[in-house]
Amino acid sequence: MDLDGAIAWITSDADEMSSLLGDAEPDQPVPTCPGWSAADLSRHIAGGFSAWYLYNISTPAEDWTPEGLMARMATVTDDHRANVQTFRAAATEFTNLCAQLDLDEPTWSFGSIEPARWWVRRAAVELTVHLTDAAGMHGRRASTTRERHAEAVDETTMEMFPRMAAVTATMNVVTGGDSAVPDPPDRPAALVTDDTDRAWTFTRAADGTTRTIRGLGGDVLAVGRASSADVLAWLWGRPMTTPLTIDGDADLLDEWNLFQRSPL
Repeated sequence: MDLDGAIAWITSDADEMSSLLGDAEPDQPVPTCPGWSAADLSRHIAGGFSAWYLYNISTPAEDWTPEGLMARMATVTDDHRANVQTFRAAATEFTNLCAQLDLDEPTWSFGSIEPARWWVRRAAVELTVHLTDAAGMHGRRASTTRERHAEAVDETTMEMFPRMAAVTATMNVVTGGDSAVPDPPDRPAALVTDDTDRAWTFTRAADGTTRTIRGLGGDVLAVGRASSADVLAWLWGRPMTTPLTIDGDADLLDEWNLFQRSPL
């Protein structure tokens, strides 16, 4: 997906998110996130965009510090209505920065260095996942397209799975926790999105880290198939409309769901 497509993605999902959160009472439960209320969701997404994504995309790699990130996070309040407005303004600022910044500049990316444009799709994916949560509060599904859901699956598996150790370490800093990193299985498996005809194969590299390749490998021992929306829901632990159709070892496929295995 090109930059214009990613900006359009964030803009449309942010509009829908703002409307859904704005129509919710602060104590309204979020069915897809047991124990969360609308206020918890608005605080999380407001902090994500006003602090996490704005800081990471605009801070040169050599200037990035955990303290700088945490200082931005500390500005988010517990006021649900204010957080909805904070999110809306931050999402607009983020998309404006996408058009203004040199997105080839190096930025911090979970312990490694990536061009600033890396954060554009990451922001879109997190927004889409939480849009599912916001829509669930109102008993309906988000309007994100299947192509965008498939892009979210691609980003999750290609970018985030191989960074699980660094993601875990970063979240331990942010939350003060001591979560362990799930080890990837030593046997390959794959996911397929039937409605977009895309596939991803997961293997463990010699150094013990995850290696994801696009396409369906010939030696996989488990293949899970579903719509792009349901594959994304499975990856992120959200309710599915239709369960995965699994060819092969179902337990192995579950072991490859690194996000659901992680205590983050």
